[in-house]
Amino acid sequence: MKAAVLYGKEDMRIEEVDTPKISEYEVLIKVKACGVCGTDARVYHQGIEKRWKSPIIMGHEIAGQVVKVGEKVNNFNVGDRVTVAPICGCGTCDFCLMGKENLCREAIVIGANYDGGFAEYMRIPEPYVRLGGLVKIPDELSYEDATLAEPVSCCLHGILKANIQPGDTVVVIGDGPIGLIHMRLASSLGASKVIVTGHHDERLELARKLGADLTLNSKREDAVKTVLDATNNKGAERVIVAVGSIRAVEQGIKMLKDGGSIVVFGQYAEPGSLIQLDPDLFNFSEITVTGSVDATLEEFYRSVLLLRKLNLRPLITHRFPLESIIEAIKNVWSRKGSKVIIKFE
Repeated sequence: MKAAVLYGKEDMRIEEVDTPKISEYEVLIKVKACGVCGTDARVYHQGIEKRWKSPIIMGHEIAGQVVKVGEKVNNFNVGDRVTVAPICGCGTCDFCLMGKENLCREAIVIGANYDGGFAEYMRIPEPYVRLGGLVKIPDELSYEDATLAEPVSCCLHGILKANIQPGDTVVVIGDGPIGLIHMRLASSLGASKVIVTGHHDERLELARKLGADLTLNSKREDAVKTVLDATNNKGAERVIVAVGSIRAVEQGIKMLKDGGSIVVFGQYAEPGSLIQLDPDLFNFSEITVTGSVDATLEEFYRSVLLLRKLNLRPLITHRFPLESIIEAIKNVWSRKGSKVIIKFE
């Protein structure tokens, strides 16, 4: 089969590799579509990160069709249309037993420490089949639609940590696909006003088409002042920082209403990045600052169901064949358009 194999920084090769063999507890899928994530682009351009192995077939936003089923598998059949969760815990550690498998230190991470979807076929390991990491796609969703389940699940994990209440004003900092998914989820959770800030006019226009109440280009406008003006100088109840920028975190805190919460969602490109905060900010304002990483299997399952309601198809702006994977990655890195997917015949 053909696969895009990453060997190191800016060293990805389209190769003929063996089609995976499965055990009696596993499933083989034919990949139909796989999204290209900003993380994929960062790892390609900046080098292998801590939990990545090398060489590796990346790609973790996967939709495909079951083509082979192990003898001991009884919940999937050849022909099933499926999507794959980004992470599956060991099932026995403290985190997994508390339903926080996204924090499991022994987790299988698709496209990082386990070969992913930038290949014609993919072996689904036994824990995924047994624990719920392989989910059937509803009939009304296309394979392209289903590639969005993974980013939606990660955003759902983050936005639930924000504790949005009906009537809240929510600011999403970041106009990329992740920011726009956060915007749609915030609206679906009952936010009365959702504000999106970013640097790209075409993406901000897409945000408005998808339902943002207010957008602003923070290269030309004072984002903090605009948010405070829009909230009668009170600030927003919730802020989601969906971009890897220290300045964005600092801005987000300044936009926050007393008693509000901010979720730091974006990963930071520079190791050791630091931010300085006055401890009295927490003491007297009672704000909550939290992070977010990956998603649980329950959140992934919920996200597959949510896709039918979120109207996210307009996010997909570019499609490439596997042979053009490097062009696709560079497209993501340059922030052209919005969501990029690899399509297989």
